Amino acid sequence: MTKTELIAWIKVQKIPRHSNDVFSLVLGSVLAWYHVGQFNWLVFIASLAAVFCIANGIYLTNEAQDYEGDKHNVERIGVGGGMNMTSTGGTQVLVAGHLKREHVQLAGMLFFAMAIPLGLLVQFGGSTGWLTIPLGALGILITYSYSNPPIKASYRGLGETFMMLGYAMLVFTAYYIHAGLIDWWVPLLVALPRILTVPALKVIRNFPDAAADAASGKRTSVVIFGKERMRWVYIALVTGAVLSFAFVAIETKSLFSVINIWPAILFIQSMIPVLDGQWKERAGIECACKKGFKGLLLTPITLTITLLLSAWLGI
Repeated sequence: MTKTELIAWIKVQKIPRHSNDVFSLVLGSVLAWYHVGQFNWLVFIASLAAVFCIANGIYLTNEAQDYEGDKHNVERIGVGGGMNMTSTGGTQVLVAGHLKREHVQLAGMLFFAMAIPLGLLVQFGGSTGWLTIPLGALGILITYSYSNPPIKASYRGLGETFMMLGYAMLVFTAYYIHAGLIDWWVPLLVALPRILTVPALKVIRNFPDAAADAASGKRTSVVIFGKERMRWVYIALVTGAVLSFAFVAIETKSLFSVINIWPAILFIQSMIPVLDGQWKERAGIECACKKGFKGLLLTPITLTITLLLSAWLGI
């Protein structure tokens, strides 16, 4: 393997974006500990490894499936041909010819397969509830189907829906494998800012990729309904997310819930260019994407910190 290929393999896995998935798992796990006082380190570590494998599976296979669109994407935002936290349009390593498309697709499938024994370890090694395997299998199915055949949800205007379901299931499953089905609605309400902003950011980040997506036959919701209509979907989802931060304040009754103002402010800042028409210019849409993505990353962190500080200090 050459140095160029090694760097390409590292890039195509989008390692920085794994924090998106890891912090969602941590949120569900910490919420179980906060709510019912139950936490299992074996279950946590094995589920963390499984989530990494599933996330890697979709990042790799999505890169392979999106090759045609990425090849024609000249409006992507981000730096050069790499993959920073706020770029769009894939890593471009396949377009540059550094890796073969079929090799990346195969690697992604192998990562999906690697999640299966880890799920079994969580179920039987951690003696978790009977829904563990069905939830894990459904999680893999939803994630795989995001861009892979036969469903290819992101090519049929269902990408945001599948992402919302996937992250809702991730937080819920993390809670369930530690706490069981005690007040199952708690993780969904507390994690609602996360669940709503994941599809919202997917909507807005599809704006700069819309022309390339349409040319390659990828019918995202932005391609189907247009940017003008979908910007209101973004505004509605983000507004709902900002308001739903109240649920963690209600659950904890803690002064520490005020730290969730941080991501809320970022989300509000991301809406400003979308509301006043700046989204029509590259600088405006880039600002909306960056502010929104930073808020997206911060949300599970501040929610988790709220729960931890509330439990430890009781304020």
